[in-house]
Amino acid sequence: MTDRPATLVLSGGGGKGAFQVGAERVLREVHGFRWERVFGVSVGALNAAVIAQNEYERLTNLWMNLRESDVYRKFPWLVVALRLGVLNKLGFYDNTPLRDLVERNLVGRPFAIPAHVGRVSLTSGLYELVSSDASDFIPAVWQSATMPVIWEPIGPQAIVDGGLRNVTPLGDALGYAPTEIVVIACSSSRIEPMRYPSNILDVARRSLTDITLNEILMNDVDVFVRINDMVRQAHEQGTTLLAPDGKPYVYCRITVIEPTAPMGDTLDFSPEMTRMRIRHGEDRARAIMRPTGVGPGERMPPRIAAQLEPVLHS
Repeated sequence: MTDRPATLVLSGGGGKGAFQVGAERVLREVHGFRWERVFGVSVGALNAAVIAQNEYERLTNLWMNLRESDVYRKFPWLVVALRLGVLNKLGFYDNTPLRDLVERNLVGRPFAIPAHVGRVSLTSGLYELVSSDASDFIPAVWQSATMPVIWEPIGPQAIVDGGLRNVTPLGDALGYAPTEIVVIACSSSRIEPMRYPSNILDVARRSLTDITLNEILMNDVDVFVRINDMVRQAHEQGTTLLAPDGKPYVYCRITVIEPTAPMGDTLDFSPEMTRMRIRHGEDRARAIMRPTGVGPGERMPPRIAAQLEPVLHS
C-alpha cells in the first residue's frame, strides 16, 4: 500500500461525528493515508485527539458503545425552567458526562502525532487553537465540544464550541505547511429539512447547529474554492501570488469528504444512527477516492470537484 502523508481536518457536528470514524478508516486502511497531524473542532476535536493517539480501535468502540447519557444529562422541562429561571444556569442541559468521557479516553495516553483543537471564549469573542503539547489540551477537547445554549459555557472565560467561529479549521491546518489536506465534514452542503420545531430546544438546536454552523462551514469551504481558482489562474499565467506577509503561496492538494444522505439530529446518539453514519462515512470515502472521484451513477457536486484541485497555502 502506498504511504500517503496528509493532514486531517475534522469538522463539528455532534452525533454526526460517527461519519468521520467510517470515512477516516477507509482513507487510512484502504488508501494508505498517514496522518502527519490532525485538527478538529467540536466533536471533531474528540475524534482528532483519539486519532492522534493512534487509538483507532478505541475510537470505533467509543462510538459503537456511545449513548446519550455518556454525552449529557437531560432534564424534564420543569427542571430546565428551574435551572434557567431560578438557578441562572446558562444552558439547557449538563454536559459534564462528556468531560468524563473525554478524560477516560485520553488521559494518560501519549500522542503519536500532533493534534490541535479549537475553542471560543464568549467573553473575548476570540478563537484559540490549542495543541496536544499544551497542559490544558484535554480540557480544551471538552470545551471545544461544548455547544452554547444547549450546554453551559465553561469557566470564567465562558469557553464554548470552537465551531462557533471555525467549523472546519482549514486555516489552522494551512499554517503548518501540510503535504496534503483531507477534510471530513459531518454535514452536507445542503441543509436537511426537519419537522416544525416542537419546543425551544428544537429552535436553538436547529438555528445554531444545523443552520448557523452549516453556513460557517460552507463559507469556509467556498473561500477555499475561490482562492484555489485564483491561484490556479495565476499559476497558469506564470504569476506567483503572495500572502499579506510577503511570502509566496505554495500548492497543497485538498480533498473534502462530506455526507450525501440525511444524517439526522445532531444530538441523536442512538446505536442505529451511529452505525448508519459510520457506514455512510465508509461509502463516501470509497466514492470520493475512486480514480474519477465519482461513483457509478453518482454526480459529484461542482463545489466538491473544485476542492479536489490544488489550493495554495503560505
